[in-house]
Amino acid sequence: QRPPPSTPPARSPDSHRAPPRVAASGGRRRSARRRRGALAMAAPGTHRVGAFARVTGLERTPHLNGEISELLRQTDAGRWVVRVRSSLKAVRPENLHPAAAEVPDAARRGFGGAAAATAHLLLELARSGGNRAPTAALLPTSVLIWIITTLAGCYWLHRPLSAPEAVLPGISEMGVAPPARGVYRGGSAMVGLSLASTIRLYSTLLLPHLADGAAAGRAAESTNMGYVAALGVALQGVFTLETGLSGQTLLHFAGAIAFVLGTMWHADASNALFADLGDTALAASPAARVAIGVRRACSEGLPVMLLLVPVGLQVWHWATGSESKGRLQNMIGIAQWALVLNFAVFYCTYACDFWVVLEAN
Repeated sequence: QRPPPSTPPARSPDSHRAPPRVAASGGRRRSARRRRGALAMAAPGTHRVGAFARVTGLERTPHLNGEISELLRQTDAGRWVVRVRSSLKAVRPENLHPAAAEVPDAARRGFGGAAAATAHLLLELARSGGNRAPTAALLPTSVLIWIITTLAGCYWLHRPLSAPEAVLPGISEMGVAPPARGVYRGGSAMVGLSLASTIRLYSTLLLPHLADGAAAGRAAESTNMGYVAALGVALQGVFTLETGLSGQTLLHFAGAIAFVLGTMWHADASNALFADLGDTALAASPAARVAIGVRRACSEGLPVMLLLVPVGLQVWHWATGSESKGRLQNMIGIAQWALVLNFAVFYCTYACDFWVVLEAN
């Protein structure tokens, strides 16, 4: 006779439920990673005519890896003909990482709401003649808010085009391809408008307390250079960088140079005017003195250093033939972001001066 079949040992209720809990825990971790990835960058789009994509994984022409290209047409063999560095090249789809699909509706509505709020602020300033302290102080603050919002929005939308090792892309690079290009243009236009309005208030509220006699020339210089900076930031935003050398690219760089040099020139004249406050309300205000000190820290030495760092790294790269292209681009991107945010803080400190002068009056 055959022995009776052995009965498998009975499992406790916990042994049946443990694996699902482990699987559920792993699923939650994967979902959390997906959510963090979605927050880190916009969803990539698809390969289509007119779209932009980052070239990657090329072996015969590795110098093109990391470049942003425009998709022109697809060949019968399935490759995409792209324009990269002012030349045409056929590339496999798997070597092209497309840009983000589009701006999400929530972001579009938020951007429109911020633009409407800025327009309302400017209308209120026009009605009051800039004589109300809260609205006058909010205007230079809006310059900082718009710069941070524009950079953050462009970074999120441009992330699918960035190299994986990139920490911060170059600011001009983020305006090359849509949909980040639209945010770059709209945000730069709002920064230019807010900055020009801030310089207008600067000339009407602050300069009458500072410019007398010999200082009148520096006062006009600081005002004019502030307007040049505002025009430059708007110009480089409207005429965005292109993948190849073109007239639009030259206008973009001209606007960027006008913004940087105009701000530095304005800061130099402004610091000279604020060096002697006399018996004005600004001299009696500790907050105003702190704001003046912050402006000096933002404008004396630091901008020059941030400008020379990427230039020096580029020269060193050419001279030594170093292959650390990713590290060089990271340093250039970080220096550009630091320079622009430094200027944003500089202009934002005028909010304190506006408030002190209007409250004293």
